[in-house]
Amino acid sequence: MPRKMTDQEWEAQNGSLSPGEATARGLCWQCSGKGANFTAFGGVQRKVRCGTCKGDGKARR
Repeated sequence: MPRKMTDQEWEAQNGSLSPGEATARGLCWQCSGKGANFTAFGGVQRKVRCGTCKGDGKARR
């Protein structure tokens, strides 16, 4: 069984691109093209579909 990620490791899955870089690459500015945002608090880890791109990771105009 794989070990559970720490909250810090979980949140590190979020995109590292700035909004301008993501948009220039044709990716969603909010999730950096991942289609989701990762959040954790107190050991509860959630993957939330990006509301801006609706989960497809593509830039919107």
